[in-house]
Amino acid sequence: MGADPLTHFDSPMVNVFNSTASENWSFDAASINGKASIVLYLTRGTVATVVGAQRGLISVSWANGTRYMENVFVDTSTLTTCPKTTSGLWTTKAGDISWGFTASNDFKQSVVTIKSPTINGTFKLKSRGPSIYPGGLVYPNPRASVLFAPEMYWQEQFTVADAEVHLDIRGTPFILHGVGGRDKNWNSRPWAVISGNWDMVRAIVGPYGIMLWNYTSSVDGQSYFSATIIEDNKVIFRTTNQKASRSEDWGTIRLTNAGPLHLSSAAGSQSQLPESRHTGYLIDLVSTKRDQHWQFTIDFSQTTFWFPASESLTVGQFAGRVTGGLLGEKQYKGFASGSVQEFVL
Repeated sequence: MGADPLTHFDSPMVNVFNSTASENWSFDAASINGKASIVLYLTRGTVATVVGAQRGLISVSWANGTRYMENVFVDTSTLTTCPKTTSGLWTTKAGDISWGFTASNDFKQSVVTIKSPTINGTFKLKSRGPSIYPGGLVYPNPRASVLFAPEMYWQEQFTVADAEVHLDIRGTPFILHGVGGRDKNWNSRPWAVISGNWDMVRAIVGPYGIMLWNYTSSVDGQSYFSATIIEDNKVIFRTTNQKASRSEDWGTIRLTNAGPLHLSSAAGSQSQLPESRHTGYLIDLVSTKRDQHWQFTIDFSQTTFWFPASESLTVGQFAGRVTGGLLGEKQYKGFASGSVQEFVL
């Protein structure tokens, strides 16, 4: 597993793939009304027990709740670095299926382009914040680490961004304008083996961009936390500390259950999974150094997908509505995109 913090964030970090290793570029977004949503994965390595796979996966939810998911295995994936851009291309030998991305090397803009018999179009991101490591240090930084938790490597190329999606999916337009982002993970073993519960959120609310991941490792049973606030394209708050402190910045994320939506299987699914046990989050982020306390409430507003990650885990993606800001000051409304993994009871 590559671990050099100065390696360009779109460079391959797994050079040799065995029967368990994988590397995944993830793109997600939610619309400005919190109803439409999308997530897209471009993966190299072992996926769904397929060794050495090269896969594209997309899941979308229209504003009316209709969902679509497509999973494509191709023959070749290629990463190409040029002076100003980096591109990735996942394609079949026949050339009838092509999923790829191109991003500026300063991570200001990114575009995914899909050309296939079933899906055609683009997914664009325009950055509203710097690329960051776990813990919120800004790339590039020789003192940072790309290791978030045991065996879980993580980079945020587009922490928060304006998103624009124009796709034709089997003859039906899917158009989205909203908040999105992009990250990359690589692991020596599958996600469902090394991970327990997690809650990941990216949001734009008023002047603030938020990136947060609360993660429980199945390797050591410990909880890992990273929370970052961005304002005017700069990191103004970051912490990995979940315990209240008088000397260090800290944050907490609490599950809530009073919102309007539990994440659920699509209507008409042959196998209906139990709904998510929570409907959103209450997030408190406290800067002891600056004597500031931000609080944000997030309610799920749309399920992008909800399916088994393993026999013991369910994983999902959501769009959400956000309210909050600095306590005692103006409160804002915004939107979020994120993911959830929880144990099956």
